[in-house]
Amino acid sequence: MTDWLKTCARRAIGPLGFGLAAVLSHTPAMAQATGAHPVLQAEQNDVATLPPIGPHWFIPSATDYTYQIFDMDKGRMLGTVPASMLANIAISPDHKVIYVADTMYSRVDHGTRQDLLQVYDAKTLALTKEIELPPRALAVYKKQDLDVSSDGRWAYIFDMSPATAVTLVDLSKGSVARTVDIPGCALIFPWKSGGFSSLCGDGSLTNVGVNDGSQPTITHTKPFFDANNDPVFEQGLVDHKSGKALFISYTGKVYNVTLGQNPTIDATWSLQKAAGLPQAGTGVQELAWRPGGQQPFAWNSATGHLFVLMHSGNHWTHKTAGTELWEFDPTQQVLLRRIDLPSPAKGVAVSPDKASLVYVTADHDGPITVIDAATGQVSRTVEARVGGMSIVPDM
Repeated sequence: MTDWLKTCARRAIGPLGFGLAAVLSHTPAMAQATGAHPVLQAEQNDVATLPPIGPHWFIPSATDYTYQIFDMDKGRMLGTVPASMLANIAISPDHKVIYVADTMYSRVDHGTRQDLLQVYDAKTLALTKEIELPPRALAVYKKQDLDVSSDGRWAYIFDMSPATAVTLVDLSKGSVARTVDIPGCALIFPWKSGGFSSLCGDGSLTNVGVNDGSQPTITHTKPFFDANNDPVFEQGLVDHKSGKALFISYTGKVYNVTLGQNPTIDATWSLQKAAGLPQAGTGVQELAWRPGGQQPFAWNSATGHLFVLMHSGNHWTHKTAGTELWEFDPTQQVLLRRIDLPSPAKGVAVSPDKASLVYVTADHDGPITVIDAATGQVSRTVEARVGGMSIVPDM
């Protein structure tokens, strides 16, 4: 019997309990060839397991209400994590758990509402726990709505019900510790340890020291950006290990911030000036190279290099997809390279290692383009319908 026929004999069992195997066993020629009826092996249930999370894993939001897990060394999908378009996702520092903060209704789009922090085993993708939450912010795919402290103890979840707040979940206990009000402020940017900061509508930061979760310590900075004329993108970047952050404005100003109870805010520098171009202004008719997209920035923690999706446009075109990818050295404040993209891109992410890969998600549900950061050349494209948000592991 050929390998193909053997496989069919094991698998193709019909609704009445017999199938191809039974047919083959009663075929005279087959019986003569084997001398006996084939023995069917019982199917065994098993659970597939994933390897440990690697530096080249890439997890984007998908258009079918999941987050997809890709191994970009091989260009293949490993699995999916269920999540609605209102969900946010984070990976634990030890890479053993994937967290999803989600909101669901008993009748799909109405009925009893449930806000949950769901805990998935990163090896099996099995749902192991659900933690009930107070009402959370309903925002589409924004990773600054959910994050985990660098020691893995706290989950920070941005709320809007309707006042803005952050829920502290004690992950060791599996329960909500408290909710911290942050009026006029939003989103989560974790410190190296001990708390988080949020962006405020007046151009300042609110800083929340968590301590043991019982009584937070709250401080405020002075405004450091022009929230009315040149606000910063919500998609600010944080290096969890150092607590350093980069906030980038619509015109391309970069604010280097060391987060903490009393943050340090360095002098600004310009993406355009780093490229030898004039700084972009706020004039409605002023054409310039500007950052834009749904997830326009990525920061490699090993090299310190910053990647920005850029397009040619006027002020307030900050949601426009990028046609080029610019690579900067933020420490030296210089442009290292401009990379032409095969199609306009809405999102970018970069792996955390020195042998880094850059993942560019095309606008309008196009493929994922994988760029070798060492050469700036496309190493592969992966066909997938993905959204604008994605995460990579911290290593």
